Amino acid sequence: MRTRMILSVLLLTVLLAVIPAFGSPTRELEAKNRDIADLQAQVGRLETEAKYWQQLTALLAPVQMPLMTDHRAYMLPSGLVLALHFDNMDLDQAENLNWLAVGIPGQYWKEDQERIEAQYGKGFTHFHDMENDIHGGEPGARGVWFVHLAVREFEAPWGLVKPGIDHNFMVTPAPERSSVSVIR
Repeated sequence: MRTRMILSVLLLTVLLAVIPAFGSPTRELEAKNRDIADLQAQVGRLETEAKYWQQLTALLAPVQMPLMTDHRAYMLPSGLVLALHFDNMDLDQAENLNWLAVGIPGQYWKEDQERIEAQYGKGFTHFHDMENDIHGGEPGARGVWFVHLAVREFEAPWGLVKPGIDHNFMVTPAPERSSVSVIR
């Protein structure tokens, strides 16, 4: 009798130790159902964001240039360029969005940069010759003046970048019209 009692206590002890390790089937099922509901909500939000992105870009012409492979850039009919600038030249490898850039059509002259900054605000530090796909360009070249708005804090070749207008983004000092002699 005593052996039977010891075995019963031992069996009960083992069962009490083992059952919590497997968890209650009801609790496990409830936890999995919560996880599934959370994932479904996340997928729903991502689908909505993807729909918004498709709606935003449906009517915009994509801008694709070798020097801008780290961008998703779009040109409006007016020539205005909207660009998302990522942290890797290979977008499949990109992990972060660094800047939102807005490009205003203009010419590569200091006076034109000043005109654009007077109209839209300071920060249009970078000129891109869209025809020749170069930063800066020949005096008077047509292209766009970009302002880059950093969306997060990170290190760039020119130093620490904080959220807001990046006044140091790849500055392309433009020539003054008066300093360039024109041969006629």
